Amino acid sequence: MINGFDIVRAVALGADACNSARGMMLALGCIQALRCNSNVCPTGVATQDPALYKGIVVPDKAERVARFHRATIQSFLELAAAAGIDDPQEIHPSYLMRRMDEVTIRTYEDLYPTVEPGSLLEGTAPQWLARDWDRATHLHF
Repeated sequence: MINGFDIVRAVALGADACNSARGMMLALGCIQALRCNSNVCPTGVATQDPALYKGIVVPDKAERVARFHRATIQSFLELAAAAGIDDPQEIHPSYLMRRMDEVTIRTYEDLYPTVEPGSLLEGTAPQWLARDWDRATHLHF
C-alpha cells in the first residue's frame, strides 16, 4: 500500500486490513538502492552498521513517517467521500473501474465477481469457481 487508492482497491476486493512496508521505508528515506541484505544501505535505513545508521535522525524520521501515514489515510478518505461512501464497509468492487484497453472499461465487480460467503460449501458457488473448487484437493488447488 503506497497511497489511498491502493487501500480503496484492497478494501473493495475484500481486504480486512491494509499494511504498508514499502511506503514507510520510502518515508524513512529509503532510495531503493537494493542493498538491504548487504548491511551497507547508503541511507542507513536497512543496516546495523553504526557508521551508516547514525545519519538517521529518529525524531525527524518519525515525523516524516507520521505525516506520510496521515496523508495516505486522508487520500483514502477523500476518495471514499468522492464516491459518496461514509463507511469503509460500503466500498464494493462495483465502485472501481479498470481500463482494459483504449476503448474497454470494466468494473472490478465484472473482473472479480463477488462470491457469497459459504457458497462453496453449500454447492451454490458460481460455475466459474465451482469447477476449480471441485478439482481442488488437499494436495493442490
